[in-house]
Amino acid sequence: MKWIIAFCLICIFLCVSFSPDKAFAQKDGSEFLEDGNILFGKGNYFEAGIAFERAYFLTSDSRLRMEANIARAQALKQTGEFLKARNDLQRTLHLRQFPELHFQIMYELAFCEYMLGNYSNAIGSLMQLKHFYPEDYFSNEVLTLHALAGVMAEDFSLAQEKVLELIILNEHETEIADSLVKRTLILFCECSAPVEKSERTAARWSTFVPGTGHLYAGYPGKGLLNAGSQLVSLGLAAYMGWNNLYVSGFVVGLGMFQSFYFGGIRQAAFLAGQRNLKEMAGYKEILKNFILTLNDD
Repeated sequence: MKWIIAFCLICIFLCVSFSPDKAFAQKDGSEFLEDGNILFGKGNYFEAGIAFERAYFLTSDSRLRMEANIARAQALKQTGEFLKARNDLQRTLHLRQFPELHFQIMYELAFCEYMLGNYSNAIGSLMQLKHFYPEDYFSNEVLTLHALAGVMAEDFSLAQEKVLELIILNEHETEIADSLVKRTLILFCECSAPVEKSERTAARWSTFVPGTGHLYAGYPGKGLLNAGSQLVSLGLAAYMGWNNLYVSGFVVGLGMFQSFYFGGIRQAAFLAGQRNLKEMAGYKEILKNFILTLNDD
């Protein structure tokens, strides 16, 4: 037993003596922040994130904490870990004694929400940013992000408003500005948005006339296939009945017809919904590309 205790004590002594944490304890938060910046510049984002996290926990200075937190979020963004970045940014969101850093934290938080697909949360964060820092709010980065979030949240009136503000901010020449404004009004007009197909209407059409719901949804080929399948199944049932195979005709023929009939109704409604998603995604992509090109002009 005493040999086991001696072995454990030796292991503990070696771990304490040669642990890297002993060297880390000799550094302060600012040195870790500097190390993280060097690693970030080399593209070692994972290691940089660890260094920034150490800087955050090894300092009691609020400004240094905020800088380390922002830097860690930047490193996490580079590796696509937007959820971790958002959660880490919330740690210093309450610190407002350094406005320039607090502004950056709020912007990065909105950006992470956007990348996570939480577009309503991104808009809410940007509205708070506008409330706290109205002068700094009007910048290319913030207005662009706000416009993109509006597009993805399908709040096209908000997106149009931010795009117009972005055009005014960039101070284009009169002819260019007028052209961009006209194009904005056209692209974001309700008449330019895709007309949604009603899933209920598609189902009703297929209920009364098989295949027409698919045609309404924009898939005529699938409509013809579904209608043809129903005709074939009815023909099979009639053929079996003609040959006195009543049970087989009822089970096989009418069973197939029932599957194709009710399946066609459900499929027509589904295809209408899919068509809406596809067209809306294409429309959003056009708007996003237009917004992103505004900063290139």
